[in-house]
Amino acid sequence: MKKDRIPTEQKADINGADMDKIEVLMAVYNGSAYIREQIDSILNQTYENWHLTISDDGSTDGTDLIADEYAAKYPEQITRVYSGVRFGNARDHFMWLSENCTSRYMLYSDQDDVFNPEKMSRLMDAMQNAERQWGRDLPILVFSDQTVVDEKLNVIEPSLMRCQKQAFDSFDYHALLIQNVVTGGAMMVNRPLCSLAVQCRSRERIIMHDWWMAATAARFGKIIYLDEPLSLYRQHGGNSVGAKRVGSAGYIAGMIGNLRGVREMILRKKSQAGVFEETYTALLTAEDRQFLSRMKQSRSGIRFYLKNRGYIHGFFRFMGWVMLG
Repeated sequence: MKKDRIPTEQKADINGADMDKIEVLMAVYNGSAYIREQIDSILNQTYENWHLTISDDGSTDGTDLIADEYAAKYPEQITRVYSGVRFGNARDHFMWLSENCTSRYMLYSDQDDVFNPEKMSRLMDAMQNAERQWGRDLPILVFSDQTVVDEKLNVIEPSLMRCQKQAFDSFDYHALLIQNVVTGGAMMVNRPLCSLAVQCRSRERIIMHDWWMAATAARFGKIIYLDEPLSLYRQHGGNSVGAKRVGSAGYIAGMIGNLRGVREMILRKKSQAGVFEETYTALLTAEDRQFLSRMKQSRSGIRFYLKNRGYIHGFFRFMGWVMLG
């Protein structure tokens, strides 16, 4: 397989050739049941200045053939690229797409969601308003709420953010390292953020690309949240993450019954905090280093929890004691 940059024909974008073009990055794997609906929803956007890049991770169900079909039918709008490697997970796949993209704006797309027609337009408006306010060199992430739906797009929950009891009144990187609220399929980033995020020193130790980018944006730039659902977040057996009814009896019982899994996730968060410190050490303050140094320890201690429990919102405070462990 050949190894491409993404997309090669748009390398001039960041030098001013087409500064308003959105590059949609879609990492796919065995998504033949849903990918057509998602690509069609992208083709039906009211915002017209976009390009879609699709990378397949070795599908065996014909997803790659569907991607080829669309790329052949819409050669000016859709490009197929090939990494030449097998990633085996969405995190590394999306990080590779991000690293090899040269566009000014990047919007992330899962293979099984469906975009509302106004999604790109709304995200771009918010992004450019933020850049006018704070400057084009500031790392910025914009994301929206989503509607949770089943396999046939029947509504399960009108708001993913409220279903998962996620805070969205402010975004602090301490809080985001403890608990992510940004879903990759709902976010758009600018070039300064992407360039900073792909400097990650140890990608195998971060949890997800969206989590990493959100924490990076919160510490070194801005996060803008649009409190409106701009896409359908499809739930099915193949979801790599999926929506959770946080606070429900089933969810609480599951957490309590799986304390080992809870502890393992917290250890992954601690490892990710360590990577954050290693990657951005030259940009961090003494307060940053103190927080990260304590968080990344296997046993952070009661003082750390009591000092930082305010960053853990809603039901998750109930499980905060695990941080003491």
